[in-house]
Amino acid sequence: MDHRLSRRGLLGGAGASLVATLLGACDSAPGVTLTESPAVLPPADTALATWELAGGFTGPGMLALRAPRLVVYGDGEAIADAAYRARLDADQLQSLASGLAGDLRSAGAQKKPTATPTVVDAPVTKVSVWSDAGVLSFSAEALDETKNDHLYADVLYNARDRLATVHKMVSTKAQPYLAARVRMVAAPAEDDVLDAVAWPAEVTMPAADAEGLRKADLDGDAARAVVRVLTRDLDQRGAWPAYRLVDGKLIRASWRYLLPNE
Repeated sequence: MDHRLSRRGLLGGAGASLVATLLGACDSAPGVTLTESPAVLPPADTALATWELAGGFTGPGMLALRAPRLVVYGDGEAIADAAYRARLDADQLQSLASGLAGDLRSAGAQKKPTATPTVVDAPVTKVSVWSDAGVLSFSAEALDETKNDHLYADVLYNARDRLATVHKMVSTKAQPYLAARVRMVAAPAEDDVLDAVAWPAEVTMPAADAEGLRKADLDGDAARAVVRVLTRDLDQRGAWPAYRLVDGKLIRASWRYLLPNE
């Protein structure tokens, strides 16, 4: 029996969403002059670069728990999927910062796609990079799915590939990422449940929203209890265990570690 939480959410007919922005003192109009000077790095605990996916063929529970694909911080710490970590050396960090800033400052980053994306259930890719003038960012629907068609400007695929290379390196090293804070998410069980167990008494169940979704960011003893007794969806495939609440309701729940900037 498949216990996955994923639920088909059609995006067919949605228009392209492509935004290239420079937030801060600089204007974001096309034709910004590229700089060959080294990029200025942010403070150690500030995100230098972030790669995220939004929406797509994913249920609300997994969307609420989904972590950024990659976050690289000013001290070189790189965290993939809130599950694995590694550290970039100074040259790697500077190369990534300069490359991404060049990609997102270019006029090509602000060009509209050559056609409207029509890929059903495709997520939106979001990439951002810190600069001394502000945050450079873009969002593009179905970026991965349209790479072979060159629907978007090459610089957007280049930026995504730079971060994918770092993600692969971090994941390959497979050093576990641990934190003192966690995010717990529970959603109504939408399939037949034969293996539900009682919800552990040591974990306080947060109140449900209008859709029945329950979410809490925890630290201290509450976070340690979650880590100790609840199963973690490490590979983000949605195979969450089923639990029965005291009122008889059935839910599926999982958790992940929170990132330093969350």
